[in-house]
Amino acid sequence: MNILRKYIRSILTEDIEFREIDSPLTYQKASNVKRLAYCETDVSELPEYTDAYFTGYQEMERYGRRGQRLKKPRKGQFFPGVSDPCIIGFLDYHKQGTTRDGQPMWYLDYINVRQDTQEGGIASKLVDEFFKRYVTEPGTHVHFGKMMRKEVGHLKDKMAEKHPEMSVIGAKNF
Repeated sequence: MNILRKYIRSILTEDIEFREIDSPLTYQKASNVKRLAYCETDVSELPEYTDAYFTGYQEMERYGRRGQRLKKPRKGQFFPGVSDPCIIGFLDYHKQGTTRDGQPMWYLDYINVRQDTQEGGIASKLVDEFFKRYVTEPGTHVHFGKMMRKEVGHLKDKMAEKHPEMSVIGAKNF
């Protein structure tokens, strides 16, 4: 029975891979932000609608520096999309340094999943993979940052419960 489960699991996860790339987004806290991307290789098209950070979009500025309305809107910040359409979720992170004891400290900058694939547990798989790859030593600190959604707070609580030997923290803003 166990062999059958392993075979079925390998078939189901055959078209899924995790990729490590540099994050195209700019963050104020760090410049060395990396991205752990969840990629389903059978997905070959970007979403048809504008989905933040998956399809690139140009922000338009309608007001000047002093607050006056502009006659013609000008181009503002450009938010890049993902580098590969197979990426349906990502986790941006960076290393904050080490503690006094020499344990690594990690900061999770942003977690996002495409709107058409939400509710599939992809964010949970990303966090699990992050912990499997980087949070290996007891005493490691992981900061989930400003958590703007209850779902991310649930992920933080799940990982704190699953790894009591680690320091898992985050600021609730929901």
